[in-house]
Amino acid sequence: MKSRAICWTLFSMSLVGVVAQADEPTVITSAEPAPLFLADQQDGELLVDSDLAPISYISDQNTCCESSDECVDTVDCGYQCSENILSRQYLTGDLFGTRSSLAEYGVIADIQLTQFYQGVASGGRRRTFQYGGKADYMFTFQGEQLGLNKGFSAILHAESRFGSDINGAAGALSFPNSNMFYPLPGQHETAITGLMFMQALSENFALTAGKYNLLDLWNMIYPNTGRGINGFMNLSMIAPTPIIRTTNLSINGAGAMGLHEDQIQSALLVYDTMNSSTTAGMDDLFDQGAVVLGYGRIFTEWRGLPGSHALLGNWSSRTYTSVDPTSWTVIPGQGLVAPGQQTGSWTISYILDQVVWADCCNDKRDVRLMSQWMIADGDPNPYRWSGNIALQANGLFACREEDSMGIGYFYNELSSDFKSLLNGFVPIRNTQGVELYYNLAWTPWFHVTADLQVLEDANANDDTSVMPGLRANLRF
Repeated sequence: MKSRAICWTLFSMSLVGVVAQADEPTVITSAEPAPLFLADQQDGELLVDSDLAPISYISDQNTCCESSDECVDTVDCGYQCSENILSRQYLTGDLFGTRSSLAEYGVIADIQLTQFYQGVASGGRRRTFQYGGKADYMFTFQGEQLGLNKGFSAILHAESRFGSDINGAAGALSFPNSNMFYPLPGQHETAITGLMFMQALSENFALTAGKYNLLDLWNMIYPNTGRGINGFMNLSMIAPTPIIRTTNLSINGAGAMGLHEDQIQSALLVYDTMNSSTTAGMDDLFDQGAVVLGYGRIFTEWRGLPGSHALLGNWSSRTYTSVDPTSWTVIPGQGLVAPGQQTGSWTISYILDQVVWADCCNDKRDVRLMSQWMIADGDPNPYRWSGNIALQANGLFACREEDSMGIGYFYNELSSDFKSLLNGFVPIRNTQGVELYYNLAWTPWFHVTADLQVLEDANANDDTSVMPGLRANLRF
């Protein structure tokens, strides 16, 4: 009863100041925040809400959903899709024609509000429960429809952060709520954290430049990671953790990308070593070195199901120490030790992404295995290597195709140099943890996620922490 009350409280707070248009039919485009390339649309043809909405529930639906012998059409099931406030993709629908009018001219808007209520129930640095949230303003601009070059596009991502989080209370190097790091950890800020420009030169090659939001960029390559909004919350479950030494929250850079069926297959990027999540970052661009990143991916099939294997490596020319703070977190040992400086830092990782089950009748329903492994130099990087493995299911239950769930485990091996530096002051251990979540789609525009994390942070004096949480995401 308490969790249900909290869910309704978060939902009620999300609706403050929002006027919902419930009666008019809506015409919108699909504007998922992560993918770089939108679904093909001929001559500006738009998708309507009824095309995007889940099947409406009536008395005969359960019989249809239980059919496992063959695929059946909704008409055969005795029900049809209908347009109403509970089935539309966005709470505000077409906003009196504004959304579809903008889309006609190549501007696609996606505004979301995500609220978090998460706590340290036991262990960790201290016991506490905190409430906070993020507003995301995402706009995609399609050049040809705006009268610009064919194949040109731009993606703008602005964020507002409010309230508090448990990233500090959970313990050193634990990262339990990765999305609340933006625009800056622990601060109330509104900033443009991503402004990415792309020019496709062919179906298989594109040039890119701008400010890259790291979670957005990773989510473009692997949409199932969810950038802390739709999937796992812990950074160690979303991306290889040692990359935080060389790559900041938001970085300016440029490069080229190879494409395969509108997916990023390869990339070569050069970007700044400084964090630019709340600044333009152009005045001191590359003053403290540059990072070169290479990525390559092979698409495969296993028992007829899609998958991929990828290698990612980067090298930074910046001079660091192993206890230098990053934009993601403060590394233990600040002011206690004076380690030697090292010029250059590198990481290499392998990423497996494989669908292990898929519903032949519904492409929204599948189970995916993902595993990421990264090794690092170990000095000046505080990490030596990391690994994670996760199973994520979309629409695991036939009548809940919009729901998702996941379970995963991660392990981060800290470097021996880093441990020897700090063990005289703070006992240091490797970090590991388990995360479990269930994302419930109350409507297509309102999702509530229950999340549980159990982990050991880097401070060996801290007990194993247990961190339950709720997350509510509202799409306007």
